[in-house]
Amino acid sequence: MPPDLHRPCPLCGNRAPDLLGALSLPQPSHSPLPSGYRLVACTACDFVYADTPAVQADYDHYYQQLAKYGGPTGTGAGQNPADQRRLEQLADRLEALLPGRDAAILDIGCGAGGLLQVLHSRGYTRAEGLDPDPAAVAAARAQGLPVRAGLATESPGLYAGCEFKLIVLSHVAEHLRDLDWLDGLPRLLAPDGALYVEVPDPRGYDCTRRPPLYYFDSEHINHFSPRALARLFTRMGLHPTAFPATPLILSDGSPYPAFAGIATRVQRGIDESSDGNARCVDTLRGYLADSLQRSAASLGIQPPLGPGPVLVWGAGSWTQRLLGAGTIPLAQVRAFLDSAPNKQGQLLAGKPIVAPADGLSRHPDAQVLVCIAVNPHQIGAEVARLEPDRTRSLHFITEPT
Repeated sequence: MPPDLHRPCPLCGNRAPDLLGALSLPQPSHSPLPSGYRLVACTACDFVYADTPAVQADYDHYYQQLAKYGGPTGTGAGQNPADQRRLEQLADRLEALLPGRDAAILDIGCGAGGLLQVLHSRGYTRAEGLDPDPAAVAAARAQGLPVRAGLATESPGLYAGCEFKLIVLSHVAEHLRDLDWLDGLPRLLAPDGALYVEVPDPRGYDCTRRPPLYYFDSEHINHFSPRALARLFTRMGLHPTAFPATPLILSDGSPYPAFAGIATRVQRGIDESSDGNARCVDTLRGYLADSLQRSAASLGIQPPLGPGPVLVWGAGSWTQRLLGAGTIPLAQVRAFLDSAPNKQGQLLAGKPIVAPADGLSRHPDAQVLVCIAVNPHQIGAEVARLEPDRTRSLHFITEPT
């Protein structure tokens, strides 16, 4: 049993989960999130989660003021072809659950309203959303979308008395520290309504397509298996009906593992072929061990950095993991470059986070170490766009093979 457990199993209350390992994740200076946590597993629920010392209020503050989902680098608004394709595919799946275009739909954690935009374009004019980020809410409202500012945990109270045919939490549940509020969500469902919850799929975590530890970060603190999500539905008084695979295709064309859980107030029977009978805890044990071995033994920088100053492109989760592993030569770093406005002006590991154009202009002779997990070589084109009359030395993190 981990000593000084901060967070018992959110599904069953187990206070003796198995300790899998610890992660170091240095945070920007304004972040309320911890600089690391222990990963633990409840074998009874087939559920792996972060034993984070932060409380729900810390995560609420983060998603209200510091997350990326309402800004220019945020996902969920259809701002690039891959994201728009994902939203269209999600809408296709949701349409199969809806009785008609007059159905009332609630998208909790809707971001800047990308899914709502797709649904409205298909005639579902009673689709509305809730998001904690004022920037995301403003962006959605600017598109004429009915989005309310508020925390996911507040939704049972904010929408008391409403009845929805469909409630959607798409890539939201993995971000939530406290899950007890979900027990009140069925009160918002119509008698024939459905709940759709889409999350990353731990069965697809591996180190072949992504850097080590890619699926463990400061935001994704719950790793649901189908069995764990079914347990959550049952606790809520709902009946699980299906757990389809819903892999996402990222901007570099590679897949991101995901699945959805669908539950209803009326029992309809479960699709036994997709209920996830295989346990995920052992898969995650193996993934964590493989990640730690690869990080310690094989991560490097190519071409090797010279002795001069360095600018690190990226201040997100991948950079945080590299800092925790000691891969970045911090003594040479002058600044971190990041296009997310809500990170700019903060410090990371004691170094400033600045806009890419500003950092490049202030440090004309610095080497650039690219710390972007998805399609890192795209940064070369961005540097060339910002500095068309010069050649900058670019360096990349090598991944184990």
